[in-house]
Amino acid sequence: MPNIQEVAKVLGLSTRAVYRRLDAFNGKLDGYLTRGTNNELLFNSSALALLRRLEDVRTAEGIPIRQAVARISEEVDGNGARPDGKLIIEQLEERLRDKDQLIQQIQSEVVFLRNQIDRLTPLALPRRRGWLPWRQ
Repeated sequence: MPNIQEVAKVLGLSTRAVYRRLDAFNGKLDGYLTRGTNNELLFNSSALALLRRLEDVRTAEGIPIRQAVARISEEVDGNGARPDGKLIIEQLEERLRDKDQLIQQIQSEVVFLRNQIDRLTPLALPRRRGWLPWRQ
């Protein structure tokens, strides 16, 4: 289970920003958090999924953290299939897996395109016919 520094790195945030988001949830994530050695805060995959969802909603809609938390809480609470929100968390984890797969595909495409550039660049450059020291 990742600690707060690892979660901050994954989300692209500072540890203080992660603490602000935890505070915005008003204890709703406490069931997904545990304490490790030296009392460090550990996040399970559900907590990480909810924090990622928070960042997705916040950045996509350009709204403050607390409004994004309210939207996510509505999603979790409004899901009648399982009142504890596990279904929405499973859906979010599935979306995260899909995103990770898409990122892998895009990275391999970038590698391929860079290889193509390296291969084709010498063909596009003019060739020197001869080297003469007095010419520039």
